Amino acid sequence: MPQVFSYKARNLSGQMVCGKIKCSGPGAVAALLREKNCFAVEIKPARSAVFEGSRFFNSKIDANSMAVFCRMFSAMLDAGAPLLHCLNILARQTENRRLTRILPEVITCLEQGKSLSEAFRVHQGRLPEIFINMIATGEISGTLEQVVARLAAHFEKEHRSRGKIRSAMTYPLLVAIMMLVSVIGILVFVVPVFSGMFESMGAEPPLPTRIVISMSSALASYWYLIPLFFAVMYLVLQWASAWKSSNMAMNRILLRLPFLGKAARMAITARFTQTLATLLMSGMPLMQSLEVMENVSGNILVAQEINKVRINVGEGERIAPVLKKSSLFPPMVSHMIAVGEETGRLDDILERLAVYYEEETERLFAGLSNLIEPVLIAAMGIIVAFVAFSIYLPLFGMADVMQAGPGGGM
Repeated sequence: MPQVFSYKARNLSGQMVCGKIKCSGPGAVAALLREKNCFAVEIKPARSAVFEGSRFFNSKIDANSMAVFCRMFSAMLDAGAPLLHCLNILARQTENRRLTRILPEVITCLEQGKSLSEAFRVHQGRLPEIFINMIATGEISGTLEQVVARLAAHFEKEHRSRGKIRSAMTYPLLVAIMMLVSVIGILVFVVPVFSGMFESMGAEPPLPTRIVISMSSALASYWYLIPLFFAVMYLVLQWASAWKSSNMAMNRILLRLPFLGKAARMAITARFTQTLATLLMSGMPLMQSLEVMENVSGNILVAQEINKVRINVGEGERIAPVLKKSSLFPPMVSHMIAVGEETGRLDDILERLAVYYEEETERLFAGLSNLIEPVLIAAMGIIVAFVAFSIYLPLFGMADVMQAGPGGGM
């Protein structure tokens, strides 16, 4: 069934052209663009205001799977195996289901006479943009083996960095979940027992007890609203992220948060320097590298900053003065890049910066984890203490009445 695709392409004079076209698939769009003497840079389904379920299930392949694939691919190419033979072996051995569906189609495209990058570009909705562009660079320069090896190292670093951040935030998340489950368990199973006892006595409980009883009753009656609320919130956030204005607003709010904002800036800087270093080391020209960076940034504010850099570099300026004006990147980045531009060692400087900011990002997220843990534990203690106090407060009052009763009768 034909679908509307938006595309970015370069014509023979090197100018970028954009537009939308209705075709049966990305491959057909690329073929039509080639007939018009244009080279496809990006092809993706056109977004609309209507909710599209495929957006949630057709996500890109994760960094770990790409790292394993590139490492195996690099080893076979280095051993001198023919390209089609390598891909046939990978199609049988790859564990990622998306890759197992993509590789046979890539092999078919190669057998039809297409280049490797063109075959992968057909599936660019599921493959990382940096992978496709670096494969194209490796084919042109005749250094495909080295480029695939650099891609493997790049995806391994990305996966390792994300894993460390994820592990740092796992314990606080578990504490938060346990806190929520504990409170819900007390409200559902413990409070109703005491609530029935208070009702049978006919005495009106104090305000804290009435609040807890009301929460327990609401939870028992409308429990299904809790998963529904989280599902709706997830869908709303996913829908909002598709809109440029809301995506920018969310990113700005994140970057302005006291502690998390600094950690987010460090993570953005680490990814920017690492990706740009990888692209430059693969032999990709600076302007094309910046264009790829703009597409793979994953953050609309970062993409805007890279777009400014690309425009200024195209006009003959250097990268460092443009980055110096940006509030997104730390001052050290522009200073070190200036040194790299002056010495002709920009890729080496960028890789050193990437290592430094990856370590800083991990350190900040570990510190954030250590900060959140005691706060969550204290919050859980306060909530449980409030619920327990609300339950036992009427019991203390009844005990006083029972003690005063016999004394008053004597």
